[in-house]
Amino acid sequence: MSYDKRKREVLEELDKQGYDEAVRNDFVKGLESYFALREGRLANLLEILEPSDDNRHAQWLEKTKDAAAMAHDAISKDRKSMWLAKISNEEHTFFFTLMTSHVVPQRDQMVKMTKALQKAEKEFEEKWKKIREADAQIEERMKKIALEYEEILNDAAKHAAGAEMESKEALRAKVLIAFNAVNLGIVETIIKTAIRAIDLKRNLAAERRMEIFALLSREEGVFATFKEARQMVKEFLDETSYPRVKDAYDRAQEAAGALEGQMLTPGQKDDAKDFGGDLKNELANVFRGAEDAYKEFARKHEYLFFGPLGSAYYQELMEDDFWKERSSKWKSSKRDIDDLLRERTLECRDDQVLEVSLDGITSEDRKVIRERLEEHCRDLLAAWNRFKEDTKDPEWALESREQLKSILDAMR
Repeated sequence: MSYDKRKREVLEELDKQGYDEAVRNDFVKGLESYFALREGRLANLLEILEPSDDNRHAQWLEKTKDAAAMAHDAISKDRKSMWLAKISNEEHTFFFTLMTSHVVPQRDQMVKMTKALQKAEKEFEEKWKKIREADAQIEERMKKIALEYEEILNDAAKHAAGAEMESKEALRAKVLIAFNAVNLGIVETIIKTAIRAIDLKRNLAAERRMEIFALLSREEGVFATFKEARQMVKEFLDETSYPRVKDAYDRAQEAAGALEGQMLTPGQKDDAKDFGGDLKNELANVFRGAEDAYKEFARKHEYLFFGPLGSAYYQELMEDDFWKERSSKWKSSKRDIDDLLRERTLECRDDQVLEVSLDGITSEDRKVIRERLEEHCRDLLAAWNRFKEDTKDPEWALESREQLKSILDAMR
């Protein structure tokens, strides 16, 4: 746009001053040169406000200060005229008014907040990446422990069931031949070996249990970090938010619109009105960039960093179907073994031990068999009961995770 209202105004005033033709022509030449420079300076000032990632206030101050000095040099420096001096002062004031305007500081405030958002977004996304990676590592280790835990439980059950079957077969073999109390040693060894194996598995299960608790503690730390990250986003948006950007934009627009009323002459007012309109267009471009950045941030991160926590993020951080599946399988297996040991196999009577009939054996031999094996059977059952009590159901891990869920539930 051409800002020529002031030029026409000045040239019209010149015609009223009564200067002779030579002086007038000299003044016209000087004024034409000044207003050409003035037009270029105003265009340069508009370029300063084009969208960019850096602050422009210092550059604006420098350019408007230079323009004000240029007004003096180009108009009245080498010409002795009170009228030119007045024109020079008025033009100096014109650029000084532009220099002190709040347009550019508010424009820079928009840029500053947009840059802060972009920087913070990268930091927030990096935090989320680390949170996801840490949680995924914990989940992966928990799944491996779940498989290890299941293997321990199954091994203990196999030892108990194997002891039942092997000891029964060994006893049956001994009963079928000429019975000798010494022959019970192999049966005792089978049962004792199973007891030691079950106790060993119980210790291994306890170690896995402690590791699970350690992992749950780590996961609690991950959730706490996630909660802190969301709080950081909230605090950041409280200080650097879209409404604040909009406020800066509105103040910049208001300052651009106020330029007209701050000028000294009608011609300057008209030029300032046109220039203010062009400033508003440049400010709108800067604001659109800021607005787009905030809208994109909101689109990408709503339900993650602010607002209610989305169900997908909730599930990603708290996935427990694997443990549920493993718990169900183990409970079924353990019940079968428990029934086998408790209700049938380890029951010792005068006529039957380890489900092996003692018919055809003297009452004295029956007594020996029962006395030798009954305590071992009780010890095996006791070992199994200790194992069963200490391991309980793998769902204890799920129960522990319920406490962790409360951290995420508070975000929903």
